[in-house]
Amino acid sequence: MDRRCFPSPGSRSPKNRAAFTLVELLVVITIIAVLMGLLLPAVQGAREAARRTGCQNNQYQLAFAAIRFEQANGFVPGWRNTGPVTPGVSPWTIMILPFIERNDIYKSVDSSGLSPNSVFVSTFVCPSSPPEAQNNSWLAYAGSSRPTQGVNAARFQGVMLDTTVAATGRLSMDEISSNDGTAFTLLLSEKCGPGTTENPLGQANWNSTRNDTRLFSTDGSTATHTPGNNMLPLFGIAGTTPPTKVINSGSAAEPGFRSQPSSNHPGGAVAAFCDGHTEFLKDSLQPRVYAQLLSWDNANASSDSTFLDGNGSTRSNEVYNGWTGGGTYVLNEADYK
Repeated sequence: MDRRCFPSPGSRSPKNRAAFTLVELLVVITIIAVLMGLLLPAVQGAREAARRTGCQNNQYQLAFAAIRFEQANGFVPGWRNTGPVTPGVSPWTIMILPFIERNDIYKSVDSSGLSPNSVFVSTFVCPSSPPEAQNNSWLAYAGSSRPTQGVNAARFQGVMLDTTVAATGRLSMDEISSNDGTAFTLLLSEKCGPGTTENPLGQANWNSTRNDTRLFSTDGSTATHTPGNNMLPLFGIAGTTPPTKVINSGSAAEPGFRSQPSSNHPGGAVAAFCDGHTEFLKDSLQPRVYAQLLSWDNANASSDSTFLDGNGSTRSNEVYNGWTGGGTYVLNEADYK
């Protein structure tokens, strides 16, 4: 008899081969879970890196739009400008539209000032802070300025002055370059972190009776904008005592929350400088460094007595010196890069 026709004792036929045991199955599931746990943070980190790159690209485009505006007009666009919107006061966002290839929107601004408020422009929105719907002109970025209607701030309060004030509303890139330098002076930053309300691209016809977030009231004032409600598209310093945290200060209840940059990027916020380059300002940025990045003439800012507050009173140098600790400090790039 041919023994090959019969299986040897102890051997198993394919039909009787054992499957995974419960222990083996649990081990495989555990290994897969561990691998997923290791992979997901890497994927999320890569996505956030891509969003931050997109945010930097947006600010790069907006910064160069402001630079081209300055080249065409001889001055940096202001936080208030004589523009196409009735009653003739437009924010910086409207003024740079022709320089980001959106002259179609700029030309469509009519006497009611409503047209741009329903137009979504992705360049003005940080990818890490997307709106729930693209049915409004959302804005995630702010200009460097202290909003003081009717007067212009001192050398430490940014570069987007009130250009409707003819005598003092014209600041050129040449002036900035000959003082602190365009590469060391902030122009734009994010202002869209937790606790803020996204600001639309709108213009000077903010209507307090409507549940919207247009940028300015009809006279361009800031009175209708309260913490945690409508955040002005501007950033600067406020008060003589700086907060413990400048970037992403946390909540509307904290001092200076309305005045400072914020974002939904972990660890800091993207900012653009007057020469067009961008930097990621970390949460650890010190108040004195931040204040000097805002100043376009640090050598004279500590003794500047030209600043007037909203009531028209001279505040001298107390605000700037409160943030810098007084005196002159040479800015070190390692402090913010």
